[in-house]
Amino acid sequence: MINYVVLSLGEMLREGYDVNLIQESFKKFSCRRETDLENFLVNKAIIYENTDFGKTYLMVDSDLLRHNIFSIAAYFTIAHTAVDISGLSQKKKRAALGNYPGRDGLNFVSSYLIGQLGRNDTYTSQHLTGKQIFDECYHTISLAAKVVGGRLLVLECRECMFKNFYEKHGFKKLYDELSSEKLYTLFKKINFNEYWVK
Repeated sequence: MINYVVLSLGEMLREGYDVNLIQESFKKFSCRRETDLENFLVNKAIIYENTDFGKTYLMVDSDLLRHNIFSIAAYFTIAHTAVDISGLSQKKKRAALGNYPGRDGLNFVSSYLIGQLGRNDTYTSQHLTGKQIFDECYHTISLAAKVVGGRLLVLECRECMFKNFYEKHGFKKLYDELSSEKLYTLFKKINFNEYWVK
């Protein structure tokens, strides 16, 4: 296991970190299985941050950081979204929302969105587990949930990632069919209370 620190990209930008140096560290992030993760960091993360469209958090190797090497071991981006549940059966709505007030008549529901989540190819699951990445993501979302509530978490992924990763971490398919972008929408209900304190 590595030692790491979670840094908010937004705070780094507000505190005047050199944007060029941040961009250089983004270019060193490699994820050959999901190149969208590489593309997002290099081309979209700062834009999303500056427009408040999504917030990115970097899990940085703290042992290397002590030697002035900024190595992003993993990262995640979170946002808020409205999920279309108009096509769900009553049973599926109940599974996704539980006792949500007015559940059966809803067409949309607010949710926390994991827009991006991934580990740098330089690091393995022995260095940093998927559970550790999720726990940091859940902790960050829990800070918002403590203020505004909410338990539903959604994300989109390819079929291979659902079977190989997300299903093992408790995510279920919201809809059984793929979207037009060939992605599944997944959901998970979480009681964020347990993640408030770290």
